[in-house]
Amino acid sequence: MLIIAHRGSSGDMPENTMQSFEAAYSASADMIELDVRLTKDNVLVVIHDARLLRTHKKIVAVSGKTLAELRLITAGTMPIPTLDEVLARYYGRVLINIELKGRGAGVAAVELLKKAYIKKVSGWDNILFSSFHGSELLKVRKVCTHANLALLHDENPFMFVAYHKRLQLTAVGFHRLYINRLAIEIAKKAGIFIYVYTVNRTAAIEPLQRRGIDGVVTNYPDRFRDYIDSHLASA
Repeated sequence: MLIIAHRGSSGDMPENTMQSFEAAYSASADMIELDVRLTKDNVLVVIHDARLLRTHKKIVAVSGKTLAELRLITAGTMPIPTLDEVLARYYGRVLINIELKGRGAGVAAVELLKKAYIKKVSGWDNILFSSFHGSELLKVRKVCTHANLALLHDENPFMFVAYHKRLQLTAVGFHRLYINRLAIEIAKKAGIFIYVYTVNRTAAIEPLQRRGIDGVVTNYPDRFRDYIDSHLASA
């Protein structure tokens, strides 16, 4: 079962920071998940919320400030990394799941990857683009036929069925409380990788595996790696 580090090792470190990603990498997570948005000057930064209120206690919209302004505002607290900074350190070393939060983020991410990181078709296998917004994934597909796409689901576990033909999905991400047996069967028959978010109890690993789940998103990749290595390695 693949271990996907949610915003890095966010159970122990500030989410979506270089410290969190390094902790996840050190824990041997199979994939690091992060969120991206565009700044006012069209730089992709790694942050979940549209505003800095929850993470930095600032009533500031990410899209309303330039990168330099955001860096100044967050100086001395938690620096917001750019996607380029994260890719420079981890691309090719660990799988990266880029969740597209802001409008236009997907196309901008594809352009960045093409320009600086991906030199051959196989390079796209290092990246998974995920989003709750099918329209954002469609924009990515239009500019990149080789991109790996994952549609995220809230309550309706069958949403991917309507999108798969147009998106050619690599993966689907289900909320852990809305896993459906039939939806899993349909995804399996289509050859789609199935993962569940956000799972923080290691006791859930084996039941999820028995249900056909291929990966889990967790805030504690170190605990999950230890559990899988000690309980499932010889299974």
